[in-house]
Amino acid sequence: MEELENAVPLSDFIISLPASSLPRIIKIACGVYQQSSIYDIQGTECSLSTGDVLKVISKRLKSVSLVDSKTGKYHHLPVNFQGLFEISEDTCIYNNFGALHNELCSGGYTHGFWFSSLSDMIIGGQLIRRHIPIQYMSTETYKKCKYANCQMYVGPKALCLKIPFSKEGQFYEHKALESYSLDKILQSPILLKSCLRCSEIGNGSYIVCPVYEIATVMHMRKDLVIMQSSLEVDVIDITDNCGVIDFVKPLSLTEASECEDKFPIVAEILDNSKYTSFLKSDIFSALRKGKKIVIHKKFLSRKVLATASKGKLSSFFYIHDSYKGMFRQRPREFSTIYDLWIHAVAGTKLNVVVTQDSECLEGSFPSLGIGDHLKVLHHTTRKISTKDVDFLVCRKELAAAAAADDDDDESEEIVLPLNLEGRFVEEITNNKKYSLNSLIQTLTLPCEVKVVAKDPSMNCDPLCSFSLLKLEELIEEPVLLIGFQETPSECFELPIKYSDVSLVFLEDPVPPSKEPNMVAHVEELTECFYYSIRKDQPCKELPPPRPPKRQTSLKVERPYNNYASEKNPASIKASPTAFLNPLEKHIDTPQKSMSCMSNPNTSTPRIDTVEEEFQYDHDYEEVRDEMFSKLKVTTKKTY
Repeated sequence: MEELENAVPLSDFIISLPASSLPRIIKIACGVYQQSSIYDIQGTECSLSTGDVLKVISKRLKSVSLVDSKTGKYHHLPVNFQGLFEISEDTCIYNNFGALHNELCSGGYTHGFWFSSLSDMIIGGQLIRRHIPIQYMSTETYKKCKYANCQMYVGPKALCLKIPFSKEGQFYEHKALESYSLDKILQSPILLKSCLRCSEIGNGSYIVCPVYEIATVMHMRKDLVIMQSSLEVDVIDITDNCGVIDFVKPLSLTEASECEDKFPIVAEILDNSKYTSFLKSDIFSALRKGKKIVIHKKFLSRKVLATASKGKLSSFFYIHDSYKGMFRQRPREFSTIYDLWIHAVAGTKLNVVVTQDSECLEGSFPSLGIGDHLKVLHHTTRKISTKDVDFLVCRKELAAAAAADDDDDESEEIVLPLNLEGRFVEEITNNKKYSLNSLIQTLTLPCEVKVVAKDPSMNCDPLCSFSLLKLEELIEEPVLLIGFQETPSECFELPIKYSDVSLVFLEDPVPPSKEPNMVAHVEELTECFYYSIRKDQPCKELPPPRPPKRQTSLKVERPYNNYASEKNPASIKASPTAFLNPLEKHIDTPQKSMSCMSNPNTSTPRIDTVEEEFQYDHDYEEVRDEMFSKLKVTTKKTY
């Protein structure tokens, strides 16, 4: 109850707070609740509840307003206003000096105000004439009686007076002789409560109302909370009685990882993380708000990003280097010579078998038949039309020669263009089993493998159900080794980069446990998270080459009048624009086509219709290629 009596509005507290006295600890006593208890501070909601403790560390003037003492209207005033203000005198009459002092020096703050008396009075044997201005200076106490130290000017001399607070008379506030700048007023709480006049603004009487922007520290707030002093809450200054208060600051996973000297340590999760929805795992779904975890250490995690397909469904995995299963390499498939050229540039030796006939229609390049064996030798560059064009040099071995193991007679060195399409399967003669670490050191990623022995530490190895796994990329990233407080030895990795969880360190003792053991050797990813990982990884693949321009050969132009060309084959003549669509040629030469339509002697194609009412609209003409001997015009109806 005593605290509520000492509560003051936040605006009054900040106004009366000298900047030299900061920082100050304040406590929220009461405020406007329900909807108004949650304030939008810098784009985030901040709830100021009764009992909350804040540390005010700085204040900055944001705006100044003038309130008309008669009408209550607000007027904005620039913070750099250079005009001078005078105190607007109070017209009330007070029966003793103490009542006048209490009115003009409310809130425990004093300033040198001027006053007079309506009647003559004698103080200390000195006659004081009525209406003589007297300036109040300070207050002192003598033998439990309060006196006011005042000055009265008689000519150039100043006469000192001691007026007891109990002195009776008819006192009133006199017009002040001083002028005050805006900065001076903002530094005086009593002047901020006084009615002021300014000739540069008007004849009215105003009260100066500043609004400050204050920076505070709050519990469970990572950054400084910036708020305005105009918030409708009452506060209590508890700086002298609170002792030492440690404000709990939440940490991001990145900030927590920098405190390695404190590991292992118990921490509490403060909010739910989006990372829990990136992995299809019950372990990560348990990372909710309020969950206590044990952070064992920070280390660099090595894992392989893998994909697998079963029917039309694709699955995505993290395979950690702690995985104990065994792999066997599967032959890779390639769809163009360009795919083989990429490996040739990287220095990879490849032997492939052609599984689809391929023929290059341009240039003097050899064709490929099913069963032919190609050994990728190297890549080369040739000048074509003053440009350097890449080609792939291979040793070709025919299918019959490969079956007879006769490499010398039937093999030849060939040059292939990169845009040649086909189907090629890698020849693999090695049936060796690999662990994940040995596979990474031996083979070049990406590669295709199959799990031939499951991880014995896993009850159900999800990788064994796929006939083909594509190991795409080796990922190394810093992680925290995490365990739940109830089972601290059963650990899992929490990536620092992708986890947006906030936590706070606790003083709880770390529960005793065995050596931390990884429980998740394989983690299934969501499709969205998989593509976000691929997006963040640097692209190592070369862009596909631009295919060479096809050489134009002799083409035959079919005239717009197709029926005329059928009857008179001699009307067909060679033209570079032979294969243009008739409709496109009709659009490109609108004058010619209009003349043909207007000339009754020009033969036009006949259009057969089923019903006469559909003859005007919805008729389409289909023109076949030159390979057909006749053109067929069909009509489509639209209902």
